Amino acid sequence: MKLTLATAQYPITEHKNWDEWVLHTEKWVAQAAQQKAQLLLFPEYGSMEIVSILSPEIRQDIRQQVIELSALQGGFCQVFENLARKYQVCIVAPSLPVVEDGQPYNRAFVFSPKGLIGHQDKFFMTRFEDEEWGIQSAPKVLTLFEGDWGSFGVQICYDVEFGIGAQSLCSAGASLILAP
Repeated sequence: MKLTLATAQYPITEHKNWDEWVLHTEKWVAQAAQQKAQLLLFPEYGSMEIVSILSPEIRQDIRQQVIELSALQGGFCQVFENLARKYQVCIVAPSLPVVEDGQPYNRAFVFSPKGLIGHQDKFFMTRFEDEEWGIQSAPKVLTLFEGDWGSFGVQICYDVEFGIGAQSLCSAGASLILAP
């Protein structure tokens, strides 16, 4: 089956508030949907735009940013779930720092027109993520996602440099590997 994939690499934009960020994000989704995209891939850490709406003190504290962004996870996911439903597309959202059991991870959520279908955590951190942000390697769990066009997997950024993840996903039936 044919798949139309929309990918986005964009400059991090300053926003005055949450609603402005939501409108900005919707413009990207609407543009892709108008071009008949079925699957939208946002960039790793595209969620960092949200830092612009946080207080100046938090904007200066990179480790506190991780905690604050994680606290916004519910609203963040709701935005992408609503957009996937409204535009009837599948979305791999920009990755977001998520704190679980006291450990910060880099996570990409995946949404279909039916809602949240899962997430993929990053396994291999860059030195910056590890040393500056304190982002941890996630437990090595790969997720195989199902779309109308077939199965796919997500390998976030540096993870794609290590072939074992993509190989495992393909062995499990993935016909597409996405690398935000």
